[in-house]
Amino acid sequence: KTRFLLCKLVSPMMPLRPWRAMQLRRSWLLMLALLGVFVSVSWVRVLRKPAFVVQSRHYMPSQAQTSSQGTTWTNKIARTAEDKGTGDPQKRLLVLGGGGYVGREVCKLAIERGFKVTSLTRRGENPEPDDERLAAVTWVKGSAADPATVKKLADDSDAVAHTIGLLFDVNSGLTNLNTIVSGSNSLPGEESTYDLVTRQTAFNLIDAVNSRFRLPGTPPTPFVFTSAAEAGWPEVSFGEQVEKVAPEWLKRYLKAKRMVEGKITATPETIRPIIYRPSLIWSWTKFDVLPVIPIFNLLSAVGVPFVDKTVTVTTLARAMVAGLEDDTVSGVQRFMQMEELEQKLA
Repeated sequence: KTRFLLCKLVSPMMPLRPWRAMQLRRSWLLMLALLGVFVSVSWVRVLRKPAFVVQSRHYMPSQAQTSSQGTTWTNKIARTAEDKGTGDPQKRLLVLGGGGYVGREVCKLAIERGFKVTSLTRRGENPEPDDERLAAVTWVKGSAADPATVKKLADDSDAVAHTIGLLFDVNSGLTNLNTIVSGSNSLPGEESTYDLVTRQTAFNLIDAVNSRFRLPGTPPTPFVFTSAAEAGWPEVSFGEQVEKVAPEWLKRYLKAKRMVEGKITATPETIRPIIYRPSLIWSWTKFDVLPVIPIFNLLSAVGVPFVDKTVTVTTLARAMVAGLEDDTVSGVQRFMQMEELEQKLA
């Protein structure tokens, strides 16, 4: 009996066997990762009252004012780009969704790099009238879901970027939260599904680029697409298990992203696909995600395979433009590649 009691006292202090310790570590990491996802969704649910959200006031400058500012700024940046030997003042970039959180940053940086930028948006308005770079963008009002509109603009472009995004579609039951989680405070329309907003608009752009007339030897058109880190879950450990317990709206969201990824990579002779898979995209003014940024970054740092480090909207935009400029960049770009590409524009 005395021997039994001594064994009970000593056994808790004995070190765990290596295989057992590894099992416990994986279990805790999995629990922490799921906790991070739960906290993210819970935080978004808490912010259900958008009363404090300041809606941006849209102002359309006069045609003369826009032309004057745009021409002055474009010429200034074009000369700077030529002096540096970077960018191409004559290169034409089409951005679908340039008024959004990511799209407007891409437009700003592209103008700085000497691109001639055209953006198709639902409103066709400059989201920041006081910004000289955005004043140099040609804003076109229209629907990216209309193939004819997209084709007409794509035919006059040397590079394209799809930055249209929608986190909660009309079938998610969380549509009103878009005014909070959306960096541009946009609210989707009655027909705004993941299939329409993500898949159909991207397919229209892909088809438009593929149908363009090309002379022999013409290089493939650079095509930037904003996907999601979670679209790569099937490629990492435990990713498929996590997706099985994910909410239905997230599964449909990822399905649309993956369909676009599949189509954009199917024609390498006409399209150079540059697929960016960011996790949470943030900035210091986007308060909805700030509380969960440390959780995602910590889980990524300790090696949870299905959680990627977050990226700032500036990092993402700079990586996108760097990818457009560098003919060697192609395929999926995770946060590691984004950070490397950002440095090319430093």
